[in-house]
Amino acid sequence: MHNLHPATRKLSGACACFLMALLLFACPAFADSLYTNPETGYEVFASDDANLLTEEELASIEKAMEPVTAYGNAVFKTVSENSSSTRAYAERYYESLFGNESGTLFVIDMDNRYLYIHNTGSVSRLVTSGQCDIITDNIYTYASDGDYAGCAAAAYQQLFQLLEGGRIAQPMKYICNLLLAVILALLINYALVRAYSAGKKPSGSQLLSGIYASYSLRDTHADFSHQTKVYSPRSSGGGGRSGGGGGRSGGSHSGGGHRF
Repeated sequence: MHNLHPATRKLSGACACFLMALLLFACPAFADSLYTNPETGYEVFASDDANLLTEEELASIEKAMEPVTAYGNAVFKTVSENSSSTRAYAERYYESLFGNESGTLFVIDMDNRYLYIHNTGSVSRLVTSGQCDIITDNIYTYASDGDYAGCAAAAYQQLFQLLEGGRIAQPMKYICNLLLAVILALLINYALVRAYSAGKKPSGSQLLSGIYASYSLRDTHADFSHQTKVYSPRSSGGGGRSGGGGGRSGGSHSGGGHRF
């Protein structure tokens, strides 16, 4: 090596750096399988590309993810750069790992400042899109405060609670319902005030009785001008057009998110 020409040594060094970079890109962070359920074979995957968590925090999230593997794979992902929507990113990322295999993915998208849950297979049939919205409504304040570990752990805990047939709190839903009730009450009150404060209007019979009408006809006569025949053929019977279409088959999905 020492006998090589300096230019040759520089070229060899550049090639070595290029190969190392290629190896790093060929081994993405999502290849970190943290746990495999011995009964179902479903796995826990985690990748903190946005560098939001410590090793201890990642371990606490893994513990919250493990029970979900009774129903499907559990994937956690943080991302700092994303040129697409968070939903599109989540769907592509999960599919790259497990295709349409049953599972769930929770992503913290720091580029779009968005939380999103993507479910596939049997998990999507047990946890609806509406319930995913409720979960992210419940946990987005953790992310807003910078507690990303608490945010992710709460997401998987509530997902598992729903998978087990339980119920989760819905404070945002109750607040929205309360606001709608208040608005409706105000509208009803306004309508009643308008109805009682308006002057009494005359009825229809009173309006008609106050109308005076007269008419007369003078020198009326009719003149015959011409006659026209119109041919109208009988319509023949015919069968109606029937049709229908089948739905597009494929894996079932559900998902929902919230900005933070």
